[in-house]
Amino acid sequence: MSILKSGDAEGTVCNRFLFSYKPIAGLGHFLHTYVENGDPIPTFQGEPERVSIPNDIDEFFNDIWENLDENNKISLYVRYIDLATGEEENRLVNKNQ
Repeated sequence: MSILKSGDAEGTVCNRFLFSYKPIAGLGHFLHTYVENGDPIPTFQGEPERVSIPNDIDEFFNDIWENLDENNKISLYVRYIDLATGEEENRLVNKNQ
């Protein structure tokens, strides 16, 4: 998992932050764009947040989507990977499509 952020006000530097986690069933790491409200909205900082993940991708996807701020809701991507089989399920929504 990685986060790319501008390193200066002009956008001439790109800082790369890499995170590696051992897979644990029911535990995820939530990466989002912003850490809090503000004007302008400050960018995310720190490590991805630990979250409990239900065993149903649609329940998890809908819970996240419904709890996003309407003014900042643009898109969401969720991937489930079965740790035993490697099978993947994906969900993607973009409010502009």
